[in-house]
Amino acid sequence: MLLDPKKGKYSNEENEKIIQLVNEGLKNGERERDTIKLIANTLNRGYAGIMSHVRKLRTEQPDRFETVDQHYKDNAARLNSWTESEEEIVIDTVNTHLNEGKSLSTAISSLEEKLSRTQGAIYQRIYTLRRKQPERFEHLPAERPRKKRKLPEWQTNRPVIRNLDRTEVIPEPSLSPIWTNSNHDSPSPNEETMIYQAFETRYGKLTREAKEKLAQLMRQYGCTRVSISLLTLNDNKAFSSIIANFLEECLNRDIR
Repeated sequence: MLLDPKKGKYSNEENEKIIQLVNEGLKNGERERDTIKLIANTLNRGYAGIMSHVRKLRTEQPDRFETVDQHYKDNAARLNSWTESEEEIVIDTVNTHLNEGKSLSTAISSLEEKLSRTQGAIYQRIYTLRRKQPERFEHLPAERPRKKRKLPEWQTNRPVIRNLDRTEVIPEPSLSPIWTNSNHDSPSPNEETMIYQAFETRYGKLTREAKEKLAQLMRQYGCTRVSISLLTLNDNKAFSSIIANFLEECLNRDIR
């Protein structure tokens, strides 16, 4: 039987338990979101509420979180630093998963557990390694054909020399190409399918409207940018608030 999460002011005992579990999680190298889930289950509180209260406690009692600063410094030092052994794990894991017919998103999920890095950071590293060392990957995405860039007419047309002795109307060249939106090339079927699969893995089956919206975003921003943004949504500070608000909206709709 599921109990409704508690609400209201946190007791001193709850604060002590939160500080204890946060420090233990940091010492054990656990991801912060896993620690927050553990605290939420232990205290029967909502995830978003616990996350907000932890930030508040860190601001009010920074001396109680003895390992926080060093933990964040270590993480910050790792953000742009990848060891050769980590890169070897990335390449081997990607090749193994794709050889088995699995998607790139499953390889990234596996690497997230092995390397304790965010999915966004892993995807960006795969993209960098594919560009710098393509020969080490057994499967590479098909390159999209590049369209030859056409210059607007006003850049290619030669100037018209008028005969001053004659009165004639010279048609002005159209400037419409200047204002035409230059969208990205259409995404390849493989890239498009991978993004759909990644979305459904995280957020459930796509509706027709959502699929059309994703296709529009891929055409507008390109597959790489859409993929990185999709994989890093959870890292956005506003993500949990949006989910909490959506949950409230659904609950209110059920009551009505």
